[in-house]
Amino acid sequence: MKNRACFGKIGWAFVLMVFLLTACSTTPSVKYYTLNPFSGMPPDISQTVSDTTLAIGVGPVEFPKFLDRPQIVTRKSQHRVEVSEFHRWAGSFSEDFLRVLAKNISMLLPANRVAEYPWTDQFSPTYSIQLIVEQFDGRFGGQVVLNVTWSVWNQKDTNQAIFKHTRIKEPVSAGDYDALVAAQSRALGTLSRAIVYEIKKVGHRD
Repeated sequence: MKNRACFGKIGWAFVLMVFLLTACSTTPSVKYYTLNPFSGMPPDISQTVSDTTLAIGVGPVEFPKFLDRPQIVTRKSQHRVEVSEFHRWAGSFSEDFLRVLAKNISMLLPANRVAEYPWTDQFSPTYSIQLIVEQFDGRFGGQVVLNVTWSVWNQKDTNQAIFKHTRIKEPVSAGDYDALVAAQSRALGTLSRAIVYEIKKVGHRD
């Protein structure tokens, strides 16, 4: 009888231990994020382009392989990054980049004549924007860095092009992924305004 009671206690202890181990080993749920365009009226709207005949093609864009992945990458040091398995982009990071950049530029232009690469044969851009992203990551509680080389090409005169290198820093207000992605969206907004500013200057020269 005593042996049966002892066995029963051991059995329950085993069941409890298995339950606790299972609870502790439960995989956390994956959270998904997207970049976002300007919310409401973007800053410096008085400086936007006034030519309603412009058509802008945005892309292509090149990303380093360590960034263009489903997982969100954070910067730990100058030489070390961390890839999160449980915080991911809702789609392709490079495609999301182009989507938001095109949306921002369309908000800074007077007409909805902005298309992402690849655009259809029916769309004939006045200028195309090509980009090479070298860095677009950040640190929690630190800052996001967008380091990008980009060019504005006149599609009617391919010999006419402007080449720029832009390094943008945005503070990350908190130590979480929401704050990190929000800072990346703001950095992309700053890049959008810089591109539109150059398009305006090129348009005046034409």
